[in-house]
Amino acid sequence: MIFQTEAAYSIASMISDIGSFVTGAVSWVGSFVGAITGNPLILGFVLVALIGTGIGVINRLIHV
Repeated sequence: MIFQTEAAYSIASMISDIGSFVTGAVSWVGSFVGAITGNPLILGFVLVALIGTGIGVINRLIHV
């Protein structure tokens, strides 16, 4: 047979790599959010930006 060689990259190792990537991403997001919420000045700017974005999206949805 032609395809009797062993797979170089198995599903188990792929799932393991995806799991470690997601774990690292969640850890990075947690430290990022912790830095933002730990500083009231940065938190204020982020909240104003998020509220402004929400108002803009709602305005565009209403006036479609």
